[in-house]
Amino acid sequence: MAIQRLRASGMIRLSELGAIAECLAAIGAMEQLSQLIEAKLLTPREEDLDQQFSTWHRAPKEGEPPFQFVMGSPKGETGRFDRWETQVDVRLSAAFFVATSSVTYGMWCLMAAKPDHAKRWGKDARLPVTHVSWFEASLYVRWLDHWLRKLLPSVIPAGHRVALPTEAQREFFARAGTVTRFWPGDDEQQLEEVAWLFRNSDLRLHPVGSRMANGWGIRDVHGNLREWCRDWFQEELRGETDPLGPKRGLARVLRGGSYWDYAEYSRSAQRYRNSPDDANGDAGFRLVLSVPEPVLGARQVPGSGSPPHAMA
Repeated sequence: MAIQRLRASGMIRLSELGAIAECLAAIGAMEQLSQLIEAKLLTPREEDLDQQFSTWHRAPKEGEPPFQFVMGSPKGETGRFDRWETQVDVRLSAAFFVATSSVTYGMWCLMAAKPDHAKRWGKDARLPVTHVSWFEASLYVRWLDHWLRKLLPSVIPAGHRVALPTEAQREFFARAGTVTRFWPGDDEQQLEEVAWLFRNSDLRLHPVGSRMANGWGIRDVHGNLREWCRDWFQEELRGETDPLGPKRGLARVLRGGSYWDYAEYSRSAQRYRNSPDDANGDAGFRLVLSVPEPVLGARQVPGSGSPPHAMA
């Protein structure tokens, strides 16, 4: 009945649609969620999906040490916000796959229009999409997971799903095994070679993937756009297996830096927060293929099996 009302209701904001999708998923109404996606969002062509979502990178890289790292920053690190970055030991129970860069405007337009982005940045399909709320990013995740399973099921490894990264996953793949302020090291001059920031961006977005990749093949983890994470924000980091923030809250987590951030605000441990219905010009999102939360931490999942275009 709810889906029928939505079909008849005409225009509805994508952020509102995303909130409805979250409610349907929370109560396990997956058939209704699928109906919502097919009724209110664009239907992609198989060849477009295959072209746009072709490269994923395993985290950790094949052959790298296991899924443990120190999250947060050491005391005295330049730019550190003490209350939010107290170091904790984190263990991730499963390998996962990370998209090379943020979701682009071209990728977004397979699902829906984004006039706020186009008005500010134009329609260059290579730019990361902006003006996306957390609810919209989550809606995109559910839209993509639905259509990949329907049109290209071999892309998703068994037991995985398309998701926003958890905050722990986001710091894990940004660091790529490093313990310095940025993955290239502690020197801010080095950072300009791998990230678009205030000093080198001309205060504008740049095409994704146009800076150097880290050791795991992942790009743009420190600049261009901040990126939404799955977690609700809490001030203290949680040290445990597969941490996922509180069950509810007022703000969602963002990680990374943007084209108008200074280097000290783009560190691997840098944390941001924002209301999930806010859509700003310096925030976007990135996709992962991950084991769902109820499975994480329950057993060791080796992360075997790869998407057809994944790179170790």
